[in-house]
Amino acid sequence: MIDRFKEAVNYFPDLVAVIEHLEFFQKEGVSKLKAKLRLFDGTILWVREIWIKDSMEAYSYYWLRSDETIIMGWDNAPHHKKIKTYPHHRHIGDKVEPSTKNSLQNVLIFVENFLG
Repeated sequence: MIDRFKEAVNYFPDLVAVIEHLEFFQKEGVSKLKAKLRLFDGTILWVREIWIKDSMEAYSYYWLRSDETIIMGWDNAPHHKKIKTYPHHRHIGDKVEPSTKNSLQNVLIFVENFLG
């Protein structure tokens, strides 16, 4: 898991300026990762993944302005049951929209394309 994280981040050297925070925990087939990435434009990407064996069971990726207000976030927390892609969804400001299952690499690609 930590290798996947580093590989994804290292693939975007012009986007990710620095890893400001990184926590990793692994015990009995459960791995948890939490990271704060500072992007080149001063925005922040919070990353949280929980893996059981080789399967990602929970994730959240939140892209924030430097004042930590949400630009966009993706997660699979089971709290928006009316979304057709439940539990996967995306937050854009205060709105919640359908989204497919995501990964750190897909989110970094999205952010890179968005920023041009």
